[in-house]
Amino acid sequence: MQRMILILLVVCTLPGWGCTYSQSLKDIWKFSDKQFRAYVNTPAVIDMEATGDCEAYELALGEAVLTVDDRLQRFVRAMENGDRNPDQNWVLAIMRRFPWLSGVALVDADGTPLARYPEYFMKEFDVSALLEADPKQSISSLRAYVQQSPFGPEIYLAHPVFASGNFRGLVVAYFDPRALAGLSEEADQFMLASPAGVVWAGQFDAAATPVGQADWEEILGRRSRGLIGPSENRFFWTTRYVGNLPLIYAIPTSAVDRQLAMKDPELPPEEIADARFVKPPAPSGTGSVGNIGSPDLSPLPSPDQPVSTSGALPLEE
Repeated sequence: MQRMILILLVVCTLPGWGCTYSQSLKDIWKFSDKQFRAYVNTPAVIDMEATGDCEAYELALGEAVLTVDDRLQRFVRAMENGDRNPDQNWVLAIMRRFPWLSGVALVDADGTPLARYPEYFMKEFDVSALLEADPKQSISSLRAYVQQSPFGPEIYLAHPVFASGNFRGLVVAYFDPRALAGLSEEADQFMLASPAGVVWAGQFDAAATPVGQADWEEILGRRSRGLIGPSENRFFWTTRYVGNLPLIYAIPTSAVDRQLAMKDPELPPEEIADARFVKPPAPSGTGSVGNIGSPDLSPLPSPDQPVSTSGALPLEE
C-alpha cells in the first residue's frame, strides 16, 4: 500500500513541477519521499507538558495521592496473587514489602484466627463482615470493609480460601488508613472516605466538609467521580476500589484560586486556573481523623521464628 501511494505521489507531482528529462530520478524520489512523510506518514509528536482537559484540582489530587494509590494497588495485587495456603515466609514477606500494614491473619470459616502476626493487636480483631460473599461479585473475589473503633479506622482486605468447593477461611491483611496516607508528602491536603465515613481527614474538619456529610452509598450508586458541596466548600472526588470496598479520594477545588489570590491579588485568572495546587489555610478546629505518621513497627522475626503457629497454616486439606 505504501509503495502504491509513493507511485501516485510521483505521478501527481511531476506535471506541477515541470519535470524534464534532465531531472534526475534521485531528485524526484527525494521530493516524493518528503511529501509522503509530510502528508501521509507524519511522525508522531508527544507533548510531555500537555495536561489534557484536566482541571487544576484534578491534577492536584493525582499528585497528592500518587504514592498512596501506587502502594495501595501494589498491595491489592499482592493479595490477589498471594499464596492460598501461606506459610510464615509469605506472612513475613508481605509485612516487609508493605510496612504500613497493621498485620496479617489466617482465619477459619467461622472467623476464628488460626494464625496472626503480630499476635497482639490494640484494636478489636473482627472479620465477621467478610465471611459472607458480596452478592455483586464472585465468591472468590477479594473482600474488604472498614472497621471503626475508638482507636481509629482499620481497613481489612481478605482473600477467601476454598477446598473441594467448600469455603475454608480467609487470608486477611489489615491496615490503618492513616498510616497509608502518611506515605504522601502532601497527606494533609486530601481526604479519604468510604461508605462507612471519613477514614483520613488530612488538615480538614471532616464533619464540616461535604465529604464527611455525604451519603456515599447513594452517591456511588450513580457516579464514580465528580464534585460535591457548595461553591465555597466544594470538593473534587474520585473512587478507587479495594476489593469490593470503594475508597474515595477527595480534594478541595477552591484551594488553587484562594491561595494564589491571597498571595497575589493582581494575578491574571488564566494563571490562577493553571497553577499547581497550593495548601489552603488550616481551618479552625481539628480533623476527626488525624495523621498518626508512619507506623511504628517492631522488628520482624526471622523466618525460623514462629508467628503464632508452626509449619504451614492449615486452611486447605
